[in-house]
Amino acid sequence: MELDLSALENNYRVIRRRIGPNKKLVGVVKADAYGHGAVEIARVLSDLGVDALATGSLVDAVAIRKSCIRTRLLMLGAHAVESLPELLLHDLTPTINSIADAEAVSKVAARPTAVHVKVDCGFGRLGVPVEHALETIRRAAALPQIVIEGVYTHLPFSDAAGLAWARDRHGAFDGLVETLARTGTELSVTQAMSSSGVAAGLTDRCNAVACGTLLYGLAPVAPELADLTDYRTVLRAIKTRLVHVGRRPAVRRADEQAHYLGADVSVTGVIPVGLCDGYRSPAPGKKAFVLLAGRRVPVLRVCLENTILDLSGSDEAEIGAEVVILGRSGSQWVALEDIAGWQGMSPLSVLLSFDRRMVFRYLRNPD
Repeated sequence: MELDLSALENNYRVIRRRIGPNKKLVGVVKADAYGHGAVEIARVLSDLGVDALATGSLVDAVAIRKSCIRTRLLMLGAHAVESLPELLLHDLTPTINSIADAEAVSKVAARPTAVHVKVDCGFGRLGVPVEHALETIRRAAALPQIVIEGVYTHLPFSDAAGLAWARDRHGAFDGLVETLARTGTELSVTQAMSSSGVAAGLTDRCNAVACGTLLYGLAPVAPELADLTDYRTVLRAIKTRLVHVGRRPAVRRADEQAHYLGADVSVTGVIPVGLCDGYRSPAPGKKAFVLLAGRRVPVLRVCLENTILDLSGSDEAEIGAEVVILGRSGSQWVALEDIAGWQGMSPLSVLLSFDRRMVFRYLRNPD
């Protein structure tokens, strides 16, 4: 997997320009930085001056800390009580989704500990319902060792209907922020905007935004809602090599070979990428392709650890030849969106399917 760090740096700077100088930027590196490698992405974002990082994975967060990255690191989601000692040991900022969460942190913390309160404004996943947020924050702030540093919500959307919903719910969260300020609750971080809101040009009264999707050059909203031309895709390519080339003998009866080997398949190739690596078979009625020497090559079957290709007409193909699963070969190109269409999945779902055992190669200005 080839990843372009100069594209990440470009996207970071584009976001900074879009949000203006008065808002903090939280770089979201959850899900192993959206499949791009949490430690290396966190290092780059920290070097760029990101105000904070955020992830839901304690494993990723500890790996980031063990790599000597000291940037503020917010733990998203919810965490078992048993994990709190390790979370606090590595100077990670817990999220409070309920008063019970706050009480658990209070019991474990040996010194004043900053926490962020998650508010549910209608997404329905995690957080204190916005109607109860003021009371929960008041009660949590009164607990020993608890310091309410921030309050945030999550309002993702991808289409026009979602945009209308998010705009309304931003208003509800703005109301909470205003009430907190009016009643004397000082917070370092108030955040509701994420990649979809930044892309669509929403505004709010908060002092921070949290971006993940846009940082990696992925589209968080439908094309008609935003101009994303300034962003560049960080995932540049996924490549492998042929490990086997087989020339098919003449077949006397159709039942002599597997059904996916049609009568016109004269040469097959095998690449060492399969279901265990997150590659998937095309959806019913779809055909998938990879690239070999600038040509589109049909995928015949995806197995556990290998994928079989139709190399008919590619007599020059040899063991060791490069095969491009995603990216460019000659004038041909396979995009993440192409693979998503073939597999009947979203681009993000495809990206996150690829296994972490893949070798990551980080590049700068590869062109």
